[in-house]
Amino acid sequence: MQRPHRLLVIATASLLTLVGCTSSKGPIELGHRSDTLDSGLSHTPTPFMLSGMVSVSPETASFTPCGSQKQYWLNLSHEQRTALDQLGGPVYGEFEGFFTPVESRGFSADYPASVTMTRINLVTTELNSCAQPRHAVLADGQSPRMWSAAVGEHNMAWESDGDSQEVPLTGKQMDDSTAHFRARNAALTLTATGCQQSDTTLYGWRATLKTSQRTYQGCALMPSYDHSQHWAGEYQGQSQSPGQPVLTTQLTLLPDHSAITTYHPQGETVTKETGVWQPVGENQVQVLTTRSGEQMVVSERIYTRNGFTLTASEETFNGNTYSLGHDGLTLRLKVGDAVNVSNQTGVKGSAEKNPRVEQALRDYLRDNGQAGPLTYRWLTHDLNQDGQPELLVLTDSCGSGGCTLLVFKGDAQGWQFNSRMTLVHVPLLLARSQSQGWHDLVVPVGGGGAPAGHHVMRFDGQRYPLNPSTAPRAPKPDGSDTALFADGIYATQQGVVLGEE
Repeated sequence: MQRPHRLLVIATASLLTLVGCTSSKGPIELGHRSDTLDSGLSHTPTPFMLSGMVSVSPETASFTPCGSQKQYWLNLSHEQRTALDQLGGPVYGEFEGFFTPVESRGFSADYPASVTMTRINLVTTELNSCAQPRHAVLADGQSPRMWSAAVGEHNMAWESDGDSQEVPLTGKQMDDSTAHFRARNAALTLTATGCQQSDTTLYGWRATLKTSQRTYQGCALMPSYDHSQHWAGEYQGQSQSPGQPVLTTQLTLLPDHSAITTYHPQGETVTKETGVWQPVGENQVQVLTTRSGEQMVVSERIYTRNGFTLTASEETFNGNTYSLGHDGLTLRLKVGDAVNVSNQTGVKGSAEKNPRVEQALRDYLRDNGQAGPLTYRWLTHDLNQDGQPELLVLTDSCGSGGCTLLVFKGDAQGWQFNSRMTLVHVPLLLARSQSQGWHDLVVPVGGGGAPAGHHVMRFDGQRYPLNPSTAPRAPKPDGSDTALFADGIYATQQGVVLGEE
């Protein structure tokens, strides 16, 4: 049985018991809010997890996200303000919420935007968890004895004297006010109501853990990870109206949810707008501009994602809606050290069927317990100077940070799987430099919160690294390296389907 989850449970006990060891108190009214329709925006924001420092005074309340210097006005219900007042002083907070424009007058007018807190996950004066977002559900309590539990993606683990196990999850169910996690001989139920284990910490969930031996009561935390971070990145596009200079528009969505839009007409001065961004649907993001230069404005654009491009068809500016043209405003994810455009030199990818390529892919899927469907593009090139070309397969397994690339070593018998890389953008570059007899691969990185740039993937004697974003930064390409998948076409755009006649 794998041990990492058990270690997580030990960490759980440390996290929750550090903030107090008294028994949990009765339910606390936190004033869960669902008034997102009163946001004053034309599109309803989707609440998402925010983490950072919360400060409350008699006249103001503010929020500073983790890793940011931005400070936002914090819109609190009466119950939320009362709960925060009882803790006293600045607190670390995790909560679901969304952004809205600030009022043009009053205390909030000096802030770039307002954050509405819809549901508290954790507020505490004891800890600051900014450094490590949690991906697991954590629970802890003192009743009837000290216990702790953790729920990961696939497993549930709990620990108490004489009652400790780690078992696979068999089911989970979540709605707006409860969460149920089931495993063999155990069930963890969370209820969305305030829960306290000390006077310095407030949790947003009460927990009941039932095992084959006993029933435990305590408090719980949902994961603190912000699942909208896949939107973070730099996007850029160019347009030109008749008789006007070429206009370059760049949109930067930062991890702290601040947004910067710049407009640069060729040969003219750059205009800069600032604001915030937030999800409004599974495939849409809302960019809310609140400052144009020094002027306070309210501009709302909804961008829809298609692959690695964002397109907005209209803009609502100070209450009036305007079209952004027949084709709208289209911005492409900026990857590498330049906007990712098609390169006409180098080796292009193929979308033609090839029996040997299909056999290599079938063997790979079988050996890794996977089954299709799979759409892909491919090319061959000698990476290790042995006269046998390697096979590179770009798949349609993509996220906001790129797609999966498979490398197969060539030999007299065919192609044998060697390396898997995630978060790959194209074209990538075959460097003249080598490591362990194989060419280095220079991969453009961008999206999913990763800054745009080129990173070098060096063969370690067995394989290439998995993740380009964690590989060393490469110097800016000078155009002398050979481009692979030089046409810049992804398998999601045009590819061959494995097994399709």
